[in-house]
Amino acid sequence: MSRAKRWWERPVCMLRMDYAPDFSVIRNEDLEEVARNRKEDWCINCEWIVGTPGFSNMTHQTTFDADGYEKYPGLENFDYLRSYAPIAHKHGIKVIAYLNMHWFSYEFAADHPDWEQITSSGERYGIARPLYGNGTTFCVNSGWREWAFSLMAEAMKTGIDGIFLDGPVVFHDCCYCPTCQMEFIATYGRVLPRENWHDPLWKGFLCFRENSLARFLADARQTVRKINPEGVIFLNGGGWEPSGWRVARDIQQLGPFQNFNGAEAFFSYGITPNPYACMMTGKYLRAGDKPAVVFVHYMNDTWHYLNLPREEIGLSLAQIASCGANPWLALIRSSLDSQPSSHEPAKSMCGFLEQRKDYFMDCESMAEVGLLFSAYTNRNYLSRYEAVYETTAFSKEENLGVDYKVKRNEAWTQRKKECEKMLQHSYTGYFQALTRAHILFDILLDKDLNKKNLVRYKTIILSDAACLDDEAVEALKHFVSEGGNMVCSFEAGFYDAEGDPLFEFFEVLGIKQVEGLFPAFKGENYQKVISDCLGFKEGVLVERAIYALKVIAAEGAVMPMLFMNHVKGSYVPLEGVSTYPSLIINSYGKGKVLYFPEALGYFYGSKGMPSAEDRIARSVQYLVGTPLLEIDAPRTVSAEVYRQKKNKRDRVIIHLVNNTTGSYPARECLPVINIDLRLNVGRKPRAVTPLRELKSIDYQANGNGLEMHIPVLNLYEVISIDF
Repeated sequence: MSRAKRWWERPVCMLRMDYAPDFSVIRNEDLEEVARNRKEDWCINCEWIVGTPGFSNMTHQTTFDADGYEKYPGLENFDYLRSYAPIAHKHGIKVIAYLNMHWFSYEFAADHPDWEQITSSGERYGIARPLYGNGTTFCVNSGWREWAFSLMAEAMKTGIDGIFLDGPVVFHDCCYCPTCQMEFIATYGRVLPRENWHDPLWKGFLCFRENSLARFLADARQTVRKINPEGVIFLNGGGWEPSGWRVARDIQQLGPFQNFNGAEAFFSYGITPNPYACMMTGKYLRAGDKPAVVFVHYMNDTWHYLNLPREEIGLSLAQIASCGANPWLALIRSSLDSQPSSHEPAKSMCGFLEQRKDYFMDCESMAEVGLLFSAYTNRNYLSRYEAVYETTAFSKEENLGVDYKVKRNEAWTQRKKECEKMLQHSYTGYFQALTRAHILFDILLDKDLNKKNLVRYKTIILSDAACLDDEAVEALKHFVSEGGNMVCSFEAGFYDAEGDPLFEFFEVLGIKQVEGLFPAFKGENYQKVISDCLGFKEGVLVERAIYALKVIAAEGAVMPMLFMNHVKGSYVPLEGVSTYPSLIINSYGKGKVLYFPEALGYFYGSKGMPSAEDRIARSVQYLVGTPLLEIDAPRTVSAEVYRQKKNKRDRVIIHLVNNTTGSYPARECLPVINIDLRLNVGRKPRAVTPLRELKSIDYQANGNGLEMHIPVLNLYEVISIDF
């Protein structure tokens, strides 16, 4: 008999409402009314309350009584945690204490000079790079550990249900403090190295940093469980972004020591938004095999005393729920004075999740495609092709003529940033192309590339660059040889886990030899379709990505598309077709691999090139064949499908989100009408039940599939199909 689900294993809706800038005003609140408001107006079941503030020069002070710790001014005779926790529990709300672990004042640091993180130049981090413009940070290996663990223990003694650690992180170019120096020498027998991406010791240092953070979290969890064996602990483990290695965050390392995998997906003005930011973050976190929490700022970017439009919040919450993650919302209490209805989108979604929680538990993805987001690659990928670090741009324009110049980044730091930028766009490019094509896919981590896990999928995607360990190479070769398929692009599989060249994977991709890289150039370079493929007709020209490799295909591989010879400049004559393929279709055992020798994900992710989107989507559709779910709907409708086994009966649950909005942040979601679905399962259902927007749904079993019609989708619908 299976054990009952713990509270944190069930759907959780979290809220953090700060009483900034003066936290002492909480003592004037009617705490009974506060808890009732959180439950009835916000429909949450877990609340974060501040144990130590996350800003100003008071980040080391507590809002609760703790032996040996300084109390926040104005709360000398008031214990926030001990006062509020029992009231919240009465209303069915679990309480998590927020503890700052990353930002401390210079004055507090001066009392503990051996705690600070030190840069490679020997400077204190807060002096070299003032944190938030005014502050510093401490080292997870220093004596600060004991201060931090004691604080956690004191917080847990108040009767709360767990703690969230804001930080710590090991900041970039850190830590070279005496403690880290000694521990590194004890482990590696050598002094700490400086940045050199061709030095194995440097990569060992990066692992040392990640292990240090993971060890801190493991010891923190032990501290919590000594007080309360059921106490939860987690931190901001970082999202999918390739730059996560800079602060030593990897959910594969941290996940085993925390109850949730959490990361931010905040809206920001002034940048091109990722319309699927919350969904992308949630799917990535869910891949870590722990309940996922997506952190969403209710606040209007850096205008913290106002909140985002309700449509933006509603869309974010719908994306989070659809990908099987839990929402976290943060706002400042005073924002409700001028925007009293801010709670409405949270009440709508969190209320739905509570009412229908049985449909969100024990769900297994039915995705047929796996997309790799590789921590090995994020940390160790550094392209060996010099042209990646070159940019061709015009320096001046005169009399309609353009003077072109080639610039090259030589510094390690700049080269690594170039590779991170490529990966960032590649991940978003592939994610968005698959989502817009209604292809069901999971995000995979390095740990997932094993023989046991890969059999779940029809097709695996290795995006523009991938560093693979030995187990992954063998598992992928076995997967394809036994009938699985792959889509790969650019330098996928070109490197081992440490970022060193790997040639063993070439036979899988259908590559005999790589001669180098075409000059990096945006525009006016093409490829030509030699024979009909992927919906492109023979003779058609297709745009070439900025980065493209000169590859010689292996014997027997099919080359339906070839790169045109490189041209430099605009409005110049084309130079004819080269001998280098732009698509290789390779049979390997019983399976197939489609390999694009160009940075295809980067091309779509950075430029939005429609032909790149089409090649990604069509190549996967070609390999998958008849999909589990067919959708006739605009590209802006996203879908997720799960299997749920309950009481020896099977249930399939379809989530549909309408991402059709005219602006960012979203101020309206435009309804989509007449959506047709076909679920290819070959069984007749006992019941088909819409759970949110519709009262009923038209459906019929037809051949080996189930056909359904949705007259209108406003924002978010969940369809339960019981067999």
